[in-house]
Amino acid sequence: MMRAVTTLASEKRPATRRFRPRDVVVAALVLAAVAAVLLFIFGPVDVSFGRASSPLGPANGWAPDVRSPLYYRKVNPPFGDPKTNYVLRFRPHAQFRFGVGIENRGSHPLRIEGIVPDTEWRGMARVTGMRFQHRRNAYVLEGATSDPLVIEPRGTGFVIPVVQTGASCTRDAEEYFDSIKLRYSYRGKQTTERYSLPVVVGIACRNARRLVDGVVTP
Repeated sequence: MMRAVTTLASEKRPATRRFRPRDVVVAALVLAAVAAVLLFIFGPVDVSFGRASSPLGPANGWAPDVRSPLYYRKVNPPFGDPKTNYVLRFRPHAQFRFGVGIENRGSHPLRIEGIVPDTEWRGMARVTGMRFQHRRNAYVLEGATSDPLVIEPRGTGFVIPVVQTGASCTRDAEEYFDSIKLRYSYRGKQTTERYSLPVVVGIACRNARRLVDGVVTP
């Protein structure tokens, strides 16, 4: 004779299922395998500032080429303005260099490869190239080369933008810039980014003194 056996499920209540230790181990192994595959495909995530953020940290040092025929003077604005001004006077076909220390705030090496020149610019001067200082902890212009610079995580690299003037300028013209477009590689991907400089570079066609007065006069 068969007897009807009443269970929690037959009474329309959920029956309790007991997991065996082996089931837990298998689930853990599956999750670990999935995580390993995702890590292999995408690489480790930069928890310091997020995957979508830039590894370019703030500039923490700079130095002008005071021997350049374009260099007029350096001006520190009043009232705590954070950006120093480099005032230039126009000379045809001349160069001005200045150094900037860039921090790598990422967790992978950062390779600075150069700048993206503005080929359509028709003003008095523009940034045409970049040099790199490869000597460790040497924040100087001398000895820099055109070879790309690799900055280790949390390290700082010294880069040197090169400003080039044209053949002539318009009387009383003035120009300024305080950013450059960098080209760099990070985690195997090459990209470009507009980078804010710690200085403002200004150039006057005739009267550089007027630029100075414009900086120090509120």
